[in-house]
This record gives sequence, C-alpha cells and structure tokens, in this order.
Amino acid sequence: MCLQDVWRPTLRSLLLLLLILAPAGVLALRCAGGLVSQGDHKVEVLAACGDPLFREQVVEYPFRVRELGGLPHLEYMPLAVVTEEWVYEFGRQRFRQLLRFRNNRVTSIETLSKPR
Repeated sequence: MCLQDVWRPTLRSLLLLLLILAPAGVLALRCAGGLVSQGDHKVEVLAACGDPLFREQVVEYPFRVRELGGLPHLEYMPLAVVTEEWVYEFGRQRFRQLLRFRNNRVTSIETLSKPR
C-alpha cells in the first residue's frame, strides 16, 4: 500500500467537508407576507416584508478607461446604476438579512449577525 492510496480518500473527504461548510449566498428570505428571492421587485419585497430597519442608496456612474492621444481617459457611461441596500431584522432570535437591489430588483440576499 502506497502513501498516495492512504491520502487520496482523506483528501476527498476533506474537500467534501469544505464544500459543505463553505458559506453560500441565501437564495430566498421568508417574511411574514411571503417568500422573497433574487429578481423580485422592491414593491414585492415591501409587500412581503414591510419596511426595512435600514436603507442606503448609492448611484454609480460606470466608466471605462480609453486611450486618447496616448494618455488614459475616463469615459463615463450615459446610464446611472442605482444600487440600494436594505437590512431587515425579524427579532432577537433570527439573523439580520441584507438585501441588495440594482435597478429596483433584488440581486443578492446575505445573512448578517443576530441583534444584540
């Protein structure tokens, strides 16, 4: 029996364990008024979950760098991208949830810490 034959099953088990324990993005959020998932509109989220504990909005103007006369030049895109973050808290026994919106649609749901 060679050393490689001993380590191979152990390595596979370790990789499987790491995949299971790796943090994954939350696919949906259960609120009192229903289930919210990626792609839902802000109006649907408000109807299902009510007003968030916290809201923050950021307007970004995407740009690209182009070369003009041998020098780098920033060229801004004509459309602004609106990104918004909402935090929900559903009591001391549940984790806070962070919802990110881009152009009024849920793009991600992230689990935060429990309230203190």
